[in-house]
Amino acid sequence: DARVFNTIFGSTHPETLFVSSGGNTELDQRSDVAISILSKVFPTVEILILKDRDMGSGKPITESDRQLYLSNNPQNHRVLNRFEIENYLFDKRTLLSYCTEKGLDFDELAYNNHVQDIANQNIKDDINRIRNFCGIKGSINAETFKLELSRHIGRDTPVYNELERCIFERA
Repeated sequence: DARVFNTIFGSTHPETLFVSSGGNTELDQRSDVAISILSKVFPTVEILILKDRDMGSGKPITESDRQLYLSNNPQNHRVLNRFEIENYLFDKRTLLSYCTEKGLDFDELAYNNHVQDIANQNIKDDINRIRNFCGIKGSINAETFKLELSRHIGRDTPVYNELERCIFERA
């Protein structure tokens, strides 16, 4: 995920570095200590904690739950508006941009039949289906595919603007 975020925001927020800190439990158990240490070593650096909305161990987290989490945690905590980063990467507009650049036929009807709620649907495990919607016939590494998709989330896209507000404005 860190590589994806660094690709999306690298040119518009060059002062920002995203670093992965492991899964949900590791983050909760170690973040206070890590932030305390890093804040002392780098007193001018602002450290943000960004979580997926799957923080309920895969259980649905509503927008109310998200807001409750944000209101009960320090100002440096953030939670994605959508379930996981894949819900941004697998947004129809991102996939259409990718397919157009690669000369692939996007099966929009099949996508629409499968993706009912891009913000809340657990879609991470559907990467093979997503590749099929894009008409990718051969195998492609999942991480490479996601990194390629992240290059199609530019500052002029709604997906970018939503992510930017969520991460940098805590909206």
